[in-house]
Amino acid sequence: MKKEEVFVIDGMTCAACALNVENAVNKIDHVDSAVVNLTTEKMTVRYNPDLVSEAEIEKAVVDAGYGACVFDPTTAKSQSERQSEATHNMWHKFLWSAAFSIPLLYLSMGSMMGLWVPKAIGMSEHPLIFALVQLALTLPVMYFGRRFYVNGFRALLKAHPNMDSLVALATSAAFLYSLYSTYHIALGHVHHAHMLYFESLAVILTLITLGKYFETLSKGRTSDAIQKLLTLSAKEATLIRDGAEQTISIDQVQVGDLILVKPGRKNSC
Repeated sequence: MKKEEVFVIDGMTCAACALNVENAVNKIDHVDSAVVNLTTEKMTVRYNPDLVSEAEIEKAVVDAGYGACVFDPTTAKSQSERQSEATHNMWHKFLWSAAFSIPLLYLSMGSMMGLWVPKAIGMSEHPLIFALVQLALTLPVMYFGRRFYVNGFRALLKAHPNMDSLVALATSAAFLYSLYSTYHIALGHVHHAHMLYFESLAVILTLITLGKYFETLSKGRTSDAIQKLLTLSAKEATLIRDGAEQTISIDQVQVGDLILVKPGRKNSC
């Protein structure tokens, strides 16, 4: 006997993530099919419940680098609620990231553009303080963008790299090299003050967070549009049975019934 179950998937960011989840679950013996919907973040699995458990399916998803749980419509949040919460969280992460990235960008590029920079943290006057202040402004941005590192490196370790992996690798390289330059500045090699890339990684994380916000917002609107389209489906059908018209519920229509289509009628066919 076959069973069809819906799972909520957490941690997907792109089509490659959805494909990775599908491949991981489809490799399980006695699983007939696994289809992931990236927009709704749900996976529909058809399998034999006597030979495969829900825990095995969830474990396969976790091993692939993502999260999974059985969808329970009685306790789970609605799609619109989840999308609204995700959009709200992403917007606040962007605002906090921007709050630290803007002064960091001003400090690192201000002197090059002829803008006023306090001498106490100026590059030429106090290069070490200049580097340490940038470091202090960068760490909060990395904290607010930590999901890129968690998801990115996790997917990389599972040999399923995605866009988060690219962001994590690029910004980590910039951060480590900037730490290396800061170390040399502390040793007295002040020319390394020109080799700091803290502002680059902070701006990258901030702009990508903004992009994720727009992506989440778009997904939410798409889901709402799909739900509205579903409400436009016919609820009743008019049939010709025994030479007379009958109006019945759409789920009572049987194969072979003669359906009468009336132009201009809503919610019926």
